[in-house]
Parts: sequence; structure tokens; C-alpha cells
Amino acid sequence: MERKKGDLLLSWQKKPVGLYLGGIEYYNFKRSTVVSTTLKYLKVSFYTEDSFKGVDLRGVILRGANLRGANLEGVNLLGANLYYAGLEGANLTGANLKGVNLRGANLSGANLTGAKLTRADLDGANLRGANLRGADLTVADLDGAYLGGAKLRGADLRVAALAHANLTRADLTRADLGGAKLRGANLEGANLEGANLEGADLGLANLSYIKYDESTVWPEGFKP
Repeated sequence: MERKKGDLLLSWQKKPVGLYLGGIEYYNFKRSTVVSTTLKYLKVSFYTEDSFKGVDLRGVILRGANLRGANLEGVNLLGANLYYAGLEGANLTGANLKGVNLRGANLSGANLTGAKLTRADLDGANLRGANLRGADLTVADLDGAYLGGAKLRGADLRVAALAHANLTRADLTRADLGGAKLRGANLEGANLEGANLEGADLGLANLSYIKYDESTVWPEGFKP
């Protein structure tokens, strides 16, 4: 059977040992991106012109991987482990990140427009200035995450865990935060115009200098 770029490489025991990145003809080293990850006993680095664009990486383990600026547009990372990965400035537009472990990952400035992050674990992740417009973050764990200045316009954050998250100056225009757990979150200066916070837990949340309008939906009995 012909091997395709992005296929998992298996050992004789049928255990994944790596990814097939294609022959030399796939790559242009004059316009390459360095991608590296540290394994238990060695560090693996490779160069690729288009990175993982559109590749199926379901369940892959990339703990602590350096993917700064990588093009991961439309990639399927369902259930992958990206614990403490460096994804600063990465392009994850439309990526499937459902159930992905991104605890402590650095996604500052990353483009996650329209990404699917349902039930993703982003506890303590850095999403400073990230673009999450239209992203699906339903039931995602964002406890303690840093989302200062993040663009969350139209994002779906229903029942998301955002306890003690930093959302200072975040754009949450028309975002759906129904049932979200925002206890102790810092929303200072955030834009909540047209946002839905019905059933959200805003206990001890900092709402100083927030922007809202007549279309903002608050939890029953709550007055900002």
C-alpha cells in the first residue's frame, strides 16, 4: 500500500513511532518551517514548507513541541496531546481540536478562527491576543487561561470552564457564554455587546469597565 504524507509510522509491534513526511520532493528548504519536539531520550526536528496543513494527526503526541508560526490550517488533531506546546502565531484556522490536551500551551497570537475546540483542555494556556472568532469552545476547560485581548467575537463558549481566567479587554461581542463558569474571572474592559450570559456563573468576577448594550443577556437576577 502506498504511503502518504501524514501517515503514522508503526514499529514491528504496531506502535506509532512517528509521522511519514514524504520524500525530499515534498520540501523546499529555502522556504521551510522548523518543527521540533522532544521525546524521552532524543529531540526530533524536521523541516517542511507547508507544515501540517490539512494533515490527519488524530491522537498524535506532541508534548512540548515547538510549532511556532506553523501552518496547521484545517488539520485534524482530534484527541491529540499538545501539552505545553509552543504554538505562538500558528495558523489553526478551521482546525479540529476536539478533546485536545493543550494544558499550559502557548497560543499567543495564534489564528484559531472557526476552530473546533469542544471539550479541549486549555487549563492555564496562554491565548493572549489569539483570534478565536467563530470558534467552538463548548464545554472546553479554560480555567486559569490567559485570554487578554483575545478576539472571541461570535465564539461558542456554552458551559465552558473559565474560572479565574484572564479575559481583560477580550472581544466577546455576540459570543455565547450560556452556562459558562466564570467565577473569579477577570473581564475588566471586555466587550460583551450582544453576548449571551444566560445561566453563567459570574460570582466574584471582575466586570470593571466592561462594554455591553441592550442586547446583552445576563443571568437571571444579575445586574451589572
